[in-house]
Amino acid sequence: MFFVFVISTLTDKVDGHLARKYNWESALGKFLDPLADKVLITAAFICLIFKDYIDIWMVVVIVLRDFFVTWLRSHGHKVGRPVKTLEIARWKTGVQTVVLYVAFAYMILKSFFDHYAIESNIIAQIDAWRLIWMLMLLATLLTLFTGVVYIFENKHLFSKKPTA
Repeated sequence: MFFVFVISTLTDKVDGHLARKYNWESALGKFLDPLADKVLITAAFICLIFKDYIDIWMVVVIVLRDFFVTWLRSHGHKVGRPVKTLEIARWKTGVQTVVLYVAFAYMILKSFFDHYAIESNIIAQIDAWRLIWMLMLLATLLTLFTGVVYIFENKHLFSKKPTA
């Protein structure tokens, strides 16, 4: 999973850079790219649930927020008022990605130390502090916050009366 995640995140960065640099952006791409990011990140988080590093409620909050923002984008497109990606949402994706890289690095190191029966103070401290869980809590709260920001930034989409 780690190598698939690394390759996917790197190709996503290159794809985004090339799209912006050469103006290869499209409406479909602007919709599908964040959706692909959400699927990749959610799949990785689900792996962490099965490893007992994070709680399922954290992933549920993230998935519900992502469904809501995807619906909001779709609705905005439908009514002719597209929803722009917020800078804080890019930060949210970055934080989620860093949490996953840290978790995967931890799993690799822990597996290595366990395999060779090496005691590691670093691994013991990470376990004692529940570092992966704490980082995930931070990512979950940031994700929830960005969902609230999307609501306030796009409240005009919820009104029945037309706006100028």
